[in-house]
Amino acid sequence: MILSLHPLTRALRASLFGLSLAVVAVPVMAEQEAATQQQSWDIPAGPLADALDRFARQAGVSLSYAADDVAGRHSPGVQAASDTSEALLMLLGGTGMQMQQLSPKAFLLSAPGDAQGALNLGATSVVGTGLGGVTEGSGSYTTAMVSIGKTPQSLRRTPQSVTVLTEQRMKDQNLTNLTQILEQTPGVVVDYTDSERVNYYSRGYGIDAIQFDGATVAQGTSSGSFIQPDVATLDHVEVLRGASGMLRGSGNPSGTVNMVRKRPTREFQGSASYTLGSWDANRYTADISGPLTEGGTIRGRVIAVHDDKDFFQDTRMERKNVLYTVLAADLGEATTLTGGLEYTELDATGAWGNLPANFDGSPLPFSRDTFLGANWARWDRTNLQYFAQLEHAFDNGWNLNLSGNRSRFAYKDHGFQQTNLSRPSAPRPVPTNPYLWDVTYNYSDGGGRTLYSNIGAVLDGPFQLFGREHHLTLGAEWNEADAIGVESAWGYLAYDVDIRNWNPSSIDSTPLTRQVNPQTDTLTTQKAVYATWNLSLADALTAAIGARLNWYDFENRASATGDYKVTREVVPYAALIYDLTDNLSVYTSYTEIFSPQAAYDAGGALLAPMTGEVYELGLKGEFYEGRLNSSVSLFRTNLIGKALDDTSSNNPCTPYYTTGYCKSASGKSRAEGVELEISGEVLPGWQVTGGYTYTTTEYLKDTAANAGNVLRPTDPKHLLRLFTTYRLPGAYSAWTVGGGVQAQSDIYATGTYRGIAARAEQGGYAIYNAMLGYRFDEHYSLQFNANNLFDKYYYEKIGATGVNYYYGEPRNFSLTLRGEF
Repeated sequence: MILSLHPLTRALRASLFGLSLAVVAVPVMAEQEAATQQQSWDIPAGPLADALDRFARQAGVSLSYAADDVAGRHSPGVQAASDTSEALLMLLGGTGMQMQQLSPKAFLLSAPGDAQGALNLGATSVVGTGLGGVTEGSGSYTTAMVSIGKTPQSLRRTPQSVTVLTEQRMKDQNLTNLTQILEQTPGVVVDYTDSERVNYYSRGYGIDAIQFDGATVAQGTSSGSFIQPDVATLDHVEVLRGASGMLRGSGNPSGTVNMVRKRPTREFQGSASYTLGSWDANRYTADISGPLTEGGTIRGRVIAVHDDKDFFQDTRMERKNVLYTVLAADLGEATTLTGGLEYTELDATGAWGNLPANFDGSPLPFSRDTFLGANWARWDRTNLQYFAQLEHAFDNGWNLNLSGNRSRFAYKDHGFQQTNLSRPSAPRPVPTNPYLWDVTYNYSDGGGRTLYSNIGAVLDGPFQLFGREHHLTLGAEWNEADAIGVESAWGYLAYDVDIRNWNPSSIDSTPLTRQVNPQTDTLTTQKAVYATWNLSLADALTAAIGARLNWYDFENRASATGDYKVTREVVPYAALIYDLTDNLSVYTSYTEIFSPQAAYDAGGALLAPMTGEVYELGLKGEFYEGRLNSSVSLFRTNLIGKALDDTSSNNPCTPYYTTGYCKSASGKSRAEGVELEISGEVLPGWQVTGGYTYTTTEYLKDTAANAGNVLRPTDPKHLLRLFTTYRLPGAYSAWTVGGGVQAQSDIYATGTYRGIAARAEQGGYAIYNAMLGYRFDEHYSLQFNANNLFDKYYYEKIGATGVNYYYGEPRNFSLTLRGEF
């Protein structure tokens, strides 16, 4: 398929390609420039291990060394203005330790007499690395701190199930968007509404909150105008499973995804990459960051991406451009102001549905490259986000964080044009040929958009009470979602089309019938204040108690009816953490969330919101100075108060409903199971991340059709996600090998078409992936990735009726050339 390139696409592609070539030419000059950047250091004298840990966190670098080598040594500290490498040399003064810079963000330290080991990448056992909340440049599959709980804390001190996908993990697997990330996340199921809209599920319920830097900017991801965030702009992604009402207000008891953006660095650094992949995939990235003033009090960063790819289905393609800019300024020694914007445009073809089912629900025998859409179908979008954050650290250890975010998700001027297949409905006869379908379409001239706004304030810090130190967090938040749907037209293009003869290039766009769908116009506003108190009951025992007071207001501006609100809804939170050893903690937690529902009882009163509650018991471990984290947890989730028919009321329940009974908040469902997870460095050079999840779900009280059944039969009970890499030792230390598996148990779906019962099934399967990396030197590397290594045929989504069979990707490859300076 040949497409003319938009001028912006041509310009961005040319600039990225030029910068990629420039990386080859300028690393030496870049190193010289970086060496002149000064930073103020104030690290006191003391044990060398403590000084190195503090230095690594302040500098945002990775320090690798043998723990035995630094034991018993003392550092003179450093109080000076210098660049990172000079400061580290001063910190090591008099200790006899030697230093080798592996990359702009990584250093290898060795003991006296081990010079050969210091000069040989990977020859020294790496058992001590300082990790902070920033994963960029750490080389690690874990992090010391997560920020999804509004304030930074370690994974071991977070009494809920949290997975972190670091920058190194995303690089190693060549993950480029949010969907690919969540496909690799333990306990998360990815489900396709159609080729362009994707939903995520955890523990049987939909994940309906997407956050950037802790601020909720999207309630749900299946909006047609939402573009999957590009990982080039992200330092890491945090996925919390379970109820998260303390973090973001209303929603499902499923989880929250928090994407932490990359920020400007105090020292100059840059990178560029080019990826060539299957199905004509071409991806260019460029990233430049560093100080804009002497001393780095003002610093900036620019990231640009052009991603151009086709798919294994005929005619499908995506063309994406991303531009991310951010500035940070130190207003004083303790105050930093950060602001930035991110613009993404995506041109794509697609279809409402994929491959059809037979009358009995089984798949019809189509090849994986079949695309039952039209080559003129479009789903072109733009997303614009801008944000600001003010951070201030008080002398008494308290911190203030003020933030504001604004996002605009919209269709382009020509909106979207989509085709879909549908079975003939009454009064037409039931078809006898499973290959005969009606072709419908949906068309829009644009105009649809959603504006998300978020303003938040967090104040937190320690305080003394009864001779012990405790921690208090206070916060307030305001969220608004202003959504205007597209005014679209739909209708029929053709009847009784034999899809065995389908040709995407020959589908006529002239409609037989046409009906207009009016625009929707809604405004959802949420406000909240909250407080969390971490109470130190004993040296090994900590209690956390908290509550969030919420206001929720939904306004249907396109209609005189449909408005509703929830006032002063309280969401509680409680947890206990007990330290068994310096490395192991056991925890128990109770979390809640609420979900408003526009349903009324026989008296005309709005039903109370559904309540999602999660009980969790777990054991967490933190080893090797935080470079390895592990956890095992048991959970039970209840969703209580779903609106069901009140059969004792009138039918119809006038004047509240024109058809049907009034409602009562009597429904209840449950999910429970166990999760195991590990992330980080198991042995020197060996990074591992992954997890196993076992989940069962049930409608405890619901409609007659649902009661006793599972919530989503398309969610597997057993789910395994695993990926690992190993950097070879000694003379082969330039090589890194890796591999992983995505495995799950069987799933099924049921349905009915005009009285005909149907069932679809997909047996359990495992998909294997592999990578091979070679580092030429500290600047350049080459990486090869292979996905679905054994070319497994499987459906990643199934449906008993309609066009809901989606093939998983066939075997595919990519090759990435990366330069860093």
